[in-house]
Amino acid sequence: MQTELITEATMKLKDNLGEPLDEKGRSFFVERGQGRRLVLTDIHGSFQTFIRLLQKLNLQKEDQLFILGDMINRAPYSIYVIEKIAELLLQGYSVFPLRGNHEQLFLDFAKTDQHKLISLAERQYSSHLLENQELPKPVYKFFKALPYYYELEDYYLVHAGFNTDAKDPFSDWREMLWIRTMRYDKAVFNGKRVVHGHVPTTWSSIQKGVANQKSEIKLDNGCIRAGVFDFGRLVCLDLDSQELISKKNIDFLPA
Repeated sequence: MQTELITEATMKLKDNLGEPLDEKGRSFFVERGQGRRLVLTDIHGSFQTFIRLLQKLNLQKEDQLFILGDMINRAPYSIYVIEKIAELLLQGYSVFPLRGNHEQLFLDFAKTDQHKLISLAERQYSSHLLENQELPKPVYKFFKALPYYYELEDYYLVHAGFNTDAKDPFSDWREMLWIRTMRYDKAVFNGKRVVHGHVPTTWSSIQKGVANQKSEIKLDNGCIRAGVFDFGRLVCLDLDSQELISKKNIDFLPA
């Protein structure tokens, strides 16, 4: 594990984020850059698929790449995904990762229950994220630095969605990671569209949602479900052209 790389990338991420939207520094407004605005989500340790998608994207340093959480677990290459994101940050690419529920589980168990931490890592093929049966401080700090959502001039980007029934949907941090059914409220979002992952959605439904300019765009096609019809793609959306770019999962997946 390249702990020094991850430590430096955490510092770089914090520098890139700028001023937070909230007092706890859990959300940020990101101004539009000079290039494309690209969004993908739920890599779930599928390192080779992630690399191939990056190649298809031909990512440029003027582009902004938003990764909406759940970078780890389920496929067995989580640390390589984290290190690649760290590498991109240190090479000067504008990468904006978010926190997902899988990153949050590691944070929670690292502080409260070592046995659950070890069990989680074993069940999710992510034992390589641990050293001496603990989450290394550089990885912990990287996960801890991940915001819960980004606001753009015309979009909200979040892992799972927002609880619009809450008194303040933008401080209901848990639901941003775990909610499974979001009720879009135009007044709450001031007309901005919401893009999220978390709940695997068929490829045809994702395509229809984008084509029909839905206010709520779901991008998680269940990348790890390579053998299931209409699932198994790592999906990226260009927010400006509305082009969908995807790559079928090519990683070795545990039986």
